[in-house]
This record gives sequence, structure tokens and C-alpha cells, in this order.
Amino acid sequence: MSLNTFFCRQGVDSSLRFLVISGASLFLIYLFSLLFAGHGILLLLALPLIAVSALSAARRLIAPQRLLALTAVPGPLLLAASLVFAEQAWPSWVALILSILAVGFIISRPQPKAAAPFDSLGYSGPLMASAERRTRVEPTLVGDSPAYAHAAEHVVGQHGMGADEPGLEQASHMASDLDAQPYQGDSRIEKYPQDSQPQDKLSQGINSFGAQLAKLFGNTLTAIKSHPRGALLGFGCLSLLLGSMSWLGGGDAAEQVAAESEPETQIAQVPATSIKQAAMPDGFKVQLEGKVLMLSWLGERGEPGTIWSLASAEGDGSCKNLTFNNGVSYRPMTVSLLADTSTQARFSPLDTPAIINDIAMRGSLTLCGYEFSLKGSQAALAKEPAFRPYL
Repeated sequence: MSLNTFFCRQGVDSSLRFLVISGASLFLIYLFSLLFAGHGILLLLALPLIAVSALSAARRLIAPQRLLALTAVPGPLLLAASLVFAEQAWPSWVALILSILAVGFIISRPQPKAAAPFDSLGYSGPLMASAERRTRVEPTLVGDSPAYAHAAEHVVGQHGMGADEPGLEQASHMASDLDAQPYQGDSRIEKYPQDSQPQDKLSQGINSFGAQLAKLFGNTLTAIKSHPRGALLGFGCLSLLLGSMSWLGGGDAAEQVAAESEPETQIAQVPATSIKQAAMPDGFKVQLEGKVLMLSWLGERGEPGTIWSLASAEGDGSCKNLTFNNGVSYRPMTVSLLADTSTQARFSPLDTPAIINDIAMRGSLTLCGYEFSLKGSQAALAKEPAFRPYL
């Protein structure tokens, strides 16, 4: 097989040859994508395959319609590009559908007349490979060979005797023995064709299978040509079926991946709520957990628990208001006694900016019966970056 026939613009390709070349090109492009994992080199490897497909399409069409061979280019080109750049599978299916439609369209066109019969590969043109002729080696009789005459002359010359002497009888006996050897020689010569019989049977089986396969494709192409609309409808239904199966399978796979990655996403979305705090000169602490403001101080004893709750309006009444020296007050959401004997008051995130501003600007505050001085509070808050946006 000559590779030049794939890159030749002259000659004629059979429909079966064009179909095989187009299918092999798509398969090799997909195989290269698996080997190179979507690397850009796939486009360079796909260009010769696309050129081979286009040239085969041109040889399949008659001369006035050879520009229609360009319809065989977009499908493989889009397939290679989608396997490199596209993250979804639907561009590859679109490329496959375009390739199938282009192949069906080119096969439905009239086939040019070949100047010579197609060879075994479906090509007819100036680059057809001539079949090698095998010459049959005829067996030769040993009696006619020079070895026989040389043996006789050697015996006669050695003894130098006439025809009536005993030496001549010995030579005649040797010649008669050599005459009896052609039967053995024939048996040795016949061994070579017998040894090549298994290879001949294998080649005959391969040729028979190829002929049956070509006949099957020929019958299929004949049916397509006789019913082009039905063939196009069948191709369309098959493409829709494959596309729907890919879409449904891709959706299930995407849902499965999303379900598997959902816990990790939730964990990633939950921020690490570290508490930022600023120690005030009067011994209490202003804490910030996200947007929730808390005030904490030491001095209470007892079992850990809730001292005051705004939701139930129950608990220590002295903790229901945070009051500054200018009379402005805010209601804490909860006031709790923690295990480390510290008291913590939590406020609504809506009040956070106002409370921080009052802590920085006012002179004192009162909460749960305790009065805390706010002298130097603004400088203490400014040391912590989390409080600076509120100042």
C-alpha cells in the first residue's frame, strides 16, 4: 500500500474507501485526545487527518463538484478544537453530527468514472500499485544437470579405461544410481509448496472476509442511495438519540460530582469566625465575631448559663439595657455567664456600628450594674484592624 494515494489529488476513491478514511480520521483524533489529554498539539496532529479526509472527498466527487469536499472539514476540525478547549461534551457531539451529515451528503453525490478498475483498497488512479507476479520454479531432472556429466567424466578420467573395462561398469553403475535420485529430489522440491499451504489458506481467508465486508458495505450504500431521505432521517434519529444519552449521562455525572463536592463547598463557604477583641483600659473587652459585637468582663460567680435573654425577656433586669453617659441605650440579645467566670453580652449586628462609635466617643457605659470608664477607648479600638472600619 502506497501512502501517496492518501495525499493524491488525482484518481478516484470508492465510497467505501472514503467512508473508512473519514471514520478512521475521527477515531484517530479522539484517540490522540486521550493520549495527549487535550493538549494543543492535538490540533497539529489533526491537520494531516483533516487533509486526508478532504482529499478523499475530492477524489470521491466528480470534477465540477470537488469544491463540495470542503464540507468534510468542519466536523473533524470542530471535534479537535472542542477536545482541546471545550469543557463540556456537547461541542464534540455537534462535531460528530456534522461529520456524519457531511459523509452522507458526499456519498449521495454521483461517483466519477474510474479510468481503471479499483484496486483492493478502493483507489483507481496513476498511483495504483502494480501487483507483483510470482514466477513458478519448475523442478529440473538431476540427469540433465552438469553434476551428472561431471561425475561421469570424473570417473572415466580417473580410471582411464575403455568401455569394456571394469571401471566403465563402475561408472555406469554410478550413473544409474544418479538416475534414481530425481525421485528423491522431486520429493524434496515438493516440500516447499506444501509448507506454504497454511499461509495461502490464511491469505485466502483474509481476502474472503474483506470481500464479504466490502459486499456488506456496498449493499448498505446501495440502500442509502436508493432511499436518501430515509437514510438522512435515520442519521438524524441516531444523532438525536446519542445526543440525548450524552446529555442525560452528563447531567447525572454533574449532579453526582456536585453532590460529592457539596460538603466540601459548604465547609469552604463557612468562614473561620475568629473573635477579634480589644482590651479597654477599665478592664473589660470589646469583641467582634464577624458582625456580632460582644462585651466581656470578669467579676461574676455561679453556674454557667444565660443571665438575660431578649427573646424571652427573662433574667436579670439590670442587663436588659446598655446605657452610655449621654443617655443612649441598646438592648443586648443575650447576657451569659461563661465557664471561665466571665460575663458576655451579645448584641444585634444591626447595632454594631453605633455601639462601637459610642464606645470610642463617649465617657462611660453601664451594663448589668457595672459602670465602665471609656477613657482611652478610641486608641484601644484603633489598635485592632477589625474595628477601624467602624471608627
